[in-house]
Amino acid sequence: MEIENFDAMSVKILDGIITKHPDLDVFDAEITRLYEYKSRINNMKPSDDIGWLRVNSSPLIKELQQIINNWIDRYTSFLYQNTTKQLKNIQTFIKDVSDGIKVLPKDKELSNERDKQLLTKVMTHLRDVT
Repeated sequence: MEIENFDAMSVKILDGIITKHPDLDVFDAEITRLYEYKSRINNMKPSDDIGWLRVNSSPLIKELQQIINNWIDRYTSFLYQNTTKQLKNIQTFIKDVSDGIKVLPKDKELSNERDKQLLTKVMTHLRDVT
C-alpha cells in the first residue's frame, strides 16, 4: 500500500522532472573543475614569441572562455530549471489536494452518484498525501 501512495504522489510531483541525474556533488565537482580551467586560461599570456614567430593567442583564449562559460551555464541552468519545475509541481500538488478536500459530500448516506464521486475524489486526494 505504501508503494501505491508514493507512486501516485510522485507521478504528480515529478511530472516533467529529470530524476536520473548525478548527485549534486558531481555537478559541483564539474562546475568547480570548469572554473579552475577558466582561471588557468585567464592566466595565459595573450601573445608569446616562439623563436622568430609571435603567436597571438587572444582569440583562442576568448573562444575557450566562451566554451567554458557555456558549459557552466548549461550545468547551472539544468539544476535551476529542474529544481524550479519540481517546486512548481509541489505547489500545484498542494493546491490540488487543498482544493480537493474542501468540498465534502453533504449526504452521509451517499444516496446519489454525485456524492459517491465526490467522496471518491476526496479519498483519492487523501491517499495521494499519505
